Amino acid sequence: MTQMFDSFLQHLDEEGLDPKTIANYKASWSKFSKWLMKVDPDLNDPGAAIQRDIANYKRYLQESGGRGGKPATESTMQLTFVHLNKIFRYFHQQGEIPTNPVEPIRKPRAARRKPKWHSRNEQNAIMREVRRSKSKRDNAIFTVFLHAGLRVHELCDLLRDELVMKERSGSVYVRGKGFRDREVPLNADARYALESYLADRDDKSPYVFTSERSAKMSVRGVQHIVEKYRKRTGIKDLSCHSLRHTFGHELLSEIKDLQKVAMLMGHFKENGDPNIAMTMIYTTPSKEDLEAAVESISWT
Repeated sequence: MTQMFDSFLQHLDEEGLDPKTIANYKASWSKFSKWLMKVDPDLNDPGAAIQRDIANYKRYLQESGGRGGKPATESTMQLTFVHLNKIFRYFHQQGEIPTNPVEPIRKPRAARRKPKWHSRNEQNAIMREVRRSKSKRDNAIFTVFLHAGLRVHELCDLLRDELVMKERSGSVYVRGKGFRDREVPLNADARYALESYLADRDDKSPYVFTSERSAKMSVRGVQHIVEKYRKRTGIKDLSCHSLRHTFGHELLSEIKDLQKVAMLMGHFKENGDPNIAMTMIYTTPSKEDLEAAVESISWT
């Protein structure tokens, strides 16, 4: 199953997950594997775990599976089971195991996620630095992140002939997996940035974003560009994910419609319905939101 887990990691990379997130998946799998090999030395493949193994591991984490032999925290347990569920689901989807042994287990209570997004001041600082670089491609990448909320691999997969840009409207077809395909409207800012960038292109690449060495931007290439501006601006949480989260938070703050935001963000259930629960993370107020709320009742 080692080869299959390596395939799973490659799958995560293709999805555009941050290297730190992928490292966390590796750590969760390593800890589970070591525990399982210890309690059942005759089992040489952690991928062969059954439902009882998962239930016993949950009990182990609750009792003494944390640091220093103390019970694991709720957030640690929740994240561990999110990781294991996705790993075993992938194994099952690839036909390596008959069922996902994590699926029937009652999951640990979820810790409320706090996604990183950027305040208006941070967004302004980022875009000023991008424009200072005079790179129309970089400007288009950041503008599409902030105004369309794409995942990094979705941005890399955009095709030029699937862009629709008119004077007063526009859209882009975003390719996902299963029911995750969606059409995202492009506002005036996104259209202008894309038109300006594409007007200077004289290559025949079918992709919207290219690099000097390739007809298609890679996930790593886009991540490298964003990391460059993180260092320049000093905004420590700046990443492809934080730019996407900023779109989700800004959008929900404006339209206050979870279903619309879920559809635009590509939050879908397996049956294709909008995943409202996933979109709820954007209802968490930021520090700036709380300050504005208190300031709104000021007498002065």
